[in-house]
Amino acid sequence: MSSADERGGGIRINGPLLNLLTIVVGVIAAYFLTIQSLRVELAEKAEGRVVSTLDRRLNTIEVMLREGVVSRDQFHEFSRNIEARLTRIEMYLTDRSGENVGND
Repeated sequence: MSSADERGGGIRINGPLLNLLTIVVGVIAAYFLTIQSLRVELAEKAEGRVVSTLDRRLNTIEVMLREGVVSRDQFHEFSRNIEARLTRIEMYLTDRSGENVGND
């Protein structure tokens, strides 16, 4: 046995094999980076769409308030009434779910 064989007890990788492994790792990295960048772009577009929709809705409410269709006091009274109704509905649903749990 030569001294070179004794030193290289592990796997030997020659030049072309090392180049191939480097190319494969590079392609895999590029693939995952591309997928990640597409995910980020899609999330930004979706977020932008939601923000623009909310902005349009808020503009509509502001126009209604400015035109005097609904006064601010009427709007606040309406929002309090809606909140009270939603609270009653929530309490009703909570009570109903408690009754259903007891019947099981």
